[in-house]
Amino acid sequence: MSDRLLRLVVDSRSTADRAPTGAAFRELDRVRTLAEVIGERVPTGHTGTIVAVWGAGAACDVAFTRPVEALAVIAPEILVLVERAGA
Repeated sequence: MSDRLLRLVVDSRSTADRAPTGAAFRELDRVRTLAEVIGERVPTGHTGTIVAVWGAGAACDVAFTRPVEALAVIAPEILVLVERAGA
């Protein structure tokens, strides 16, 4: 178990309001990194889950459990879709 503490923030907006039209990714999509995420040291090629989409898709909060437990804000340009949420 990691000694890192993650905080969960509950967003009461509807799903349609949280994922803007035209955004490349949606909440709960599974994505893979195309480059190393420096701040959290998530290596290239690791898979995580989008937990929030910000600024009409300008950035995403992505939660990772392996190889490190991390929550990182990532630009969509360095993510590739692995599995669409609800598919």
